[in-house]
Amino acid sequence: MRNPICLFTGSFPPVFVRLLSLLTAIALAGCTISATGHSPETPRPLLQQWLVLSGAQAGASQLGFPGTGYITLRRPTALSARDNVIYLIDSGLNRIFRYNRDQQTLTPFTNLPVSANTRIYTAPDRSVYITEPTRAEVLHFSSDGTQLPSFVSPGNLARPVSVSVDESTGLILVADGLFDQIITFNNMGRTLSVVKPQQGIAIASMATGPDGIYITDRIGRRVVVLRTDGTIRYVLGAQHLGNPGAIAVSRDNLVFVNDNFDQTIKVFKAQKNAPQGESETMLTKVGGPGSGPGSFNSIDGLAVDGSILY
Repeated sequence: MRNPICLFTGSFPPVFVRLLSLLTAIALAGCTISATGHSPETPRPLLQQWLVLSGAQAGASQLGFPGTGYITLRRPTALSARDNVIYLIDSGLNRIFRYNRDQQTLTPFTNLPVSANTRIYTAPDRSVYITEPTRAEVLHFSSDGTQLPSFVSPGNLARPVSVSVDESTGLILVADGLFDQIITFNNMGRTLSVVKPQQGIAIASMATGPDGIYITDRIGRRVVVLRTDGTIRYVLGAQHLGNPGAIAVSRDNLVFVNDNFDQTIKVFKAQKNAPQGESETMLTKVGGPGSGPGSFNSIDGLAVDGSILY
């Protein structure tokens, strides 16, 4: 069955994908949010279900051999996307897969063993970064699966939990969940700086976006947006989040956060010139506990690419 082709108008029409033992996509309808956060006069639902993926035909291997059989996802726990390619970690199958949306195939990407805590990120240059909290390094692969030199920083990087690339500078940022700090590398793997947030933050996950570095604070139960020097620009979700986990940020600064407390994904929009204590608007939330359509047993990963949120 081919995926539908969706055309949208408006500021940001993404598609949202949930990870359980399957992958689900929900389209975000095209609409423009006003400066005050109010919807247009004729609002459309922000999130609309679009795609379900529970497996795919096996694709050709990196060596060119044709794929055989059908691969059924067992426990997908992390993913990243760039263009029409999705990199997917399935800890139940102990594999990393590359899903091609055009061909609708799943192909093993590397033979690297994975766990439920392994995370993956696709950079603008299409290379792939992999973090495993039990390893004090970030693994780096080319788009064809060739392993590249790892990123290490002795004394600074002990438990990597997230990696992202600042698209404006090309610098690689790695969030360390033990020291609760961010290590900045150049593309040669040299440590350039260590960003320690001015206030204590327990880092669950990290993303980069238009306003800097976005961190989910598992103890503060909020999203903290930092400048590159570690100072806080603003905070999101302090009144709405119970147990924030994964985070994804769109180019126009919509912030998607999964809340493990109530198994929802909550969408925030910052208000730059709002009075103190009113710096955010929660646009919507989707999900809730359950196994039926529109509900979640566990939300493990989020990634945004262009008009699609996975």
